Amino acid sequence: MRALLTLVSALDQRKISDDVVESWSRILGGVNPVFARVAVEEHFATKPDVYLSVGHVVAGAKRVAEREGSSSDSESRRLEESSWRSDPIPVCRDHGLAIVRCDDCCAVLASRVSHLSGDRLHEWAVANIYVEGAERSPASV
Repeated sequence: MRALLTLVSALDQRKISDDVVESWSRILGGVNPVFARVAVEEHFATKPDVYLSVGHVVAGAKRVAEREGSSSDSESRRLEESSWRSDPIPVCRDHGLAIVRCDDCCAVLASRVSHLSGDRLHEWAVANIYVEGAERSPASV
């Protein structure tokens, strides 16, 4: 997030503080960093007189993802995820997809149980979302 805000600051000379980084991080937590950067670049290229807000980045990143066809199929996302994915990856019960590919189940995790984290979030997901014993290797995702 600091790198993205450094880019923004270089383009519009805004001041970046730890509070700004933290606030933008919370709002952009679920946004693909590659798409966020493209959204920032496109904003400054097409709307140079409009002050960039975090909402512009969210909306722009969504447009970039849609333009890519599917953010889950993007090569940049696969490369990015390869550094943090666990092995094996749980499968969602309702859709039969690897959890990292199921937008519906990820949305549930992000909205309905956002107050949980770490082991408590994982325990909830095992009980409510994941198929018991069904896992996929990262190569098959």
